[in-house]
Amino acid sequence: MNFTRHTYTLSYDPLDQQVDFEGILRLADEKESTDVFTYLAQIHDQVEGTLRLNFRRLRYINARGIKMLSRFIAYARQRDTLSIKIIASGVLAWSERMLPNLREVWDKVEFSIYDHNFYKSQNIVEDLDFIPLLRNQTRILWPLEKDVLVRHGLARGMKVADICCGCGDVPLLICREFQPGFMLGIDHSEGAVEYARNLQADFNVRNAEFQRGDATALMVDDNSFDFVLCRLSLQIFSHPELILKELIRITKPGGRVYTLCEDYDLIVGNPEGSAIRETYQRAAVYGDDMGMDLRNGKKLYSMLAEARLEAIRTDHIVVDTSNTDREAFARVIESWRTFSVYTIGNSLELSQEDQDSLLAGYNAHLRTIHSPYGYTNWTMVACSGRKPI
Repeated sequence: MNFTRHTYTLSYDPLDQQVDFEGILRLADEKESTDVFTYLAQIHDQVEGTLRLNFRRLRYINARGIKMLSRFIAYARQRDTLSIKIIASGVLAWSERMLPNLREVWDKVEFSIYDHNFYKSQNIVEDLDFIPLLRNQTRILWPLEKDVLVRHGLARGMKVADICCGCGDVPLLICREFQPGFMLGIDHSEGAVEYARNLQADFNVRNAEFQRGDATALMVDDNSFDFVLCRLSLQIFSHPELILKELIRITKPGGRVYTLCEDYDLIVGNPEGSAIRETYQRAAVYGDDMGMDLRNGKKLYSMLAEARLEAIRTDHIVVDTSNTDREAFARVIESWRTFSVYTIGNSLELSQEDQDSLLAGYNAHLRTIHSPYGYTNWTMVACSGRKPI
């Protein structure tokens, strides 16, 4: 049961008793306003309990549209047979500013912003202090990953999107080395997007754009991109399948979805191998407590296969002490040490004894890297699949 006009669509999902608003709701006149109101009123009269109005994909609404919504809320108040739940997005300034006013029409209206604390580690991952960690990782990962991207189908002239792009360094490196026709980077962190835009100016890249967005409700048209990336991000969300669904939706038929995740089970070292293995096992458990899955790499193939992608390809990207500058590698582990022991440790309120033990394990890993006879690695799984034609 949909209501569609040139710039917007309202669709009703009976499973969730939810009306999804999408596009640009710019009502032109009273007749159009009445038509939309009538559509909402008809749905209202068919349900019981709670009716959800989901605005996460509505880019804009004009004053006539807000007036129409107020009229509908007044209709629901008059009937008083159900409650209304309004779902907004933190990436849309208008929704945070305008939609809460509907509660003044009726006190049974509940207002929520979906992407405030919508994953457990959001506050620390989206903090600007996290950016140096991302930059250190890119410095040692990119020289190896760029060849993997070629094997997974990335080519010159493609229209490319990097979802959960972080500080934007990888999209800009792709622009420099692959010359895509267009590159779109989307991240939920306002600070990371601002950093990416500044970096774009430094790189003097003109065919890229960075936007703030919700990876589970992208304001991007269906079937838009030849190659869609999501790197080192599915592992931090408690429901990565919601992001994967969006990655597939915006990929053109025949295009590829590329994912990259860590797997702490694959980190080894010698000497002090036992200390290193135990440290990352514990770090993975603490990650579980923060809603992360730091063993996610091995699960990617199954996720993409279950999502019905075709021609699935996998690669292991192994950063180790034989193919990477040891000092650069050490800087990554130092960043991890600070993030794991102090940022996550303080968030989980770990005891001083647990923090000290974790710190000792990371220090063992660093000694292995610094030793000319030591060997250790950081292994990730890259997995991509083709969207069926």
